Amino acid sequence: MSALGALEPAGLFRPLSAEDEEQQQQPAEIESLCMACLRQGVTRLLLTRIPFFREIIVSSFTCNSCGWSNSEIQSAGRIQEQGVCYTLAVRKKQDMNREVVKTDCATASVPELDFEIPAFSQKGALTTIEGLIDRAITGLEQDQPARRETDADVAGKIDEFIAKLKRLKEVDSTFTFVLDDPSGNSFVENPHAPQRDEALVVSHYRRTAQQAAMLGIQVEEPTDSVAESADELRNEVLHFSTNCPECNSPADTNMKLVRIL
Repeated sequence: MSALGALEPAGLFRPLSAEDEEQQQQPAEIESLCMACLRQGVTRLLLTRIPFFREIIVSSFTCNSCGWSNSEIQSAGRIQEQGVCYTLAVRKKQDMNREVVKTDCATASVPELDFEIPAFSQKGALTTIEGLIDRAITGLEQDQPARRETDADVAGKIDEFIAKLKRLKEVDSTFTFVLDDPSGNSFVENPHAPQRDEALVVSHYRRTAQQAAMLGIQVEEPTDSVAESADELRNEVLHFSTNCPECNSPADTNMKLVRIL
């Protein structure tokens, strides 16, 4: 029996906590193929529950042969009925440590810097606000050596923006962090839960047709077209050929839809 199959169904998802080490669930390890060197690596899966949120699956892969590794999170539930948008006023350094679940279809942004991490540009992550910013800094710094040789002006502007992101982590002034997820499965921690957090605004919204298509959801046909068809029928006289019921000769029948009040 596999490590996942050995777990009781009720104990599959346990709260994510570092306080109770004895009850802490250990990740399941599965041998899997490394797509970088085509040798065997190890995938680790952890089924956990975020307090005041829902169940998620945390997975990571490591290859001891070539050193390649990656990690991601996935929602263990379905796409929610509505999208969700978290707007947090980051006022102190402690806010940078807030736990964040960012799915791959979510968009993270800081309006004050005109900075945005678009949907599907990164894999899902279980991290913090500071972790998201560090991840963005690492991505921007990755190609800077080559960029300085080919386009020094662009590299200089990116260096300036990286410096702004690093200063952002010091929280010298209040800034806004926005996490928008049309699937409804992202999350920003409320350290005061279940009480209200004055710095955090959570809003739910109906997905647009474009967002639904992005998530692979079939959009229901609007009922407006049905109503318009009924109105057109009421204003139209229908003509069709028939036979006279008395002499059976060819005749024309006119018909119009009316509403009797």
